[in-house]
Amino acid sequence: MAGLPPLPKIEGDLDCLLDVFTHDSLRDEGEMGQMNNDYGNTARLREVGERVLELAVTFHYYNDSQDGMLTAEEIVMRRQEALSNDKINHWMDAYELKAKIKAAPSERAAARSSPELNNFFKKYVGAIYVRQGMDVVQTWISRLLNPDIEPILAPGRHTSPPQQQHQHYQQQQDVTMAPPPPPPTTAPPPMPAGAPPGTPAPMIPGGNGVTLSLMNQTAMQKGFAVNYDASQTGPPHAPTWSVRCILNGNEYGTGTGTSQKKAKELAAKEAFERLGWARG
Repeated sequence: MAGLPPLPKIEGDLDCLLDVFTHDSLRDEGEMGQMNNDYGNTARLREVGERVLELAVTFHYYNDSQDGMLTAEEIVMRRQEALSNDKINHWMDAYELKAKIKAAPSERAAARSSPELNNFFKKYVGAIYVRQGMDVVQTWISRLLNPDIEPILAPGRHTSPPQQQHQHYQQQQDVTMAPPPPPPTTAPPPMPAGAPPGTPAPMIPGGNGVTLSLMNQTAMQKGFAVNYDASQTGPPHAPTWSVRCILNGNEYGTGTGTSQKKAKELAAKEAFERLGWARG
């Protein structure tokens, strides 16, 4: 990966990672129609990934003035080149992502060739966008297109001072790839009286509709760094997962279930309710 920026990780979500790199040849008809409560299915990830990737490349060339301000026609031409099958296949090779693709033996060759590789890359971009937001995608893609460019934040955020943008990029290189914490002057909202972190929170009307994506999006909007600490006990065929939802280093929710995804959803829901966000 010489010369390439670090690959953003789908952190702490093995189900999503496996889903992204599983070819349709390994899915039965019933699985094709199943919808994950968090992101739906990989068709949805590919769709949002394609749009987000196109926006990130367009925004990069709109702001990259090393060759002077590009015309609209020049932006279109460079975007087409950047999103070509050859270019995306090169990135898949460089990041060694082809080896992660799982497909039926008869479909392995096809799954590792164009345009299927293009689809896998877009699903990966979609998963990064859902898990970590547009700033991570924008910084990563801009560095792919021009390793020497100053970090470019996502549309609507590019008015930040260059120094702040650089600090933001450095924080994203941490192995957790978590959104950067808010300034020191921002403190987490107080816990409900008499309820220390980690104790069960009372259910709040309307909280049953809380999803992981809602939790992660709300936390990002409010300037919180959210992480999920997962552990597994029991035999491999019947595991029990325990997940802690941690915001700015403090535990606000826990969840236990027979799958990591279910435990994470429960932890996110409890944290959402404990922080009072379910009240609107």
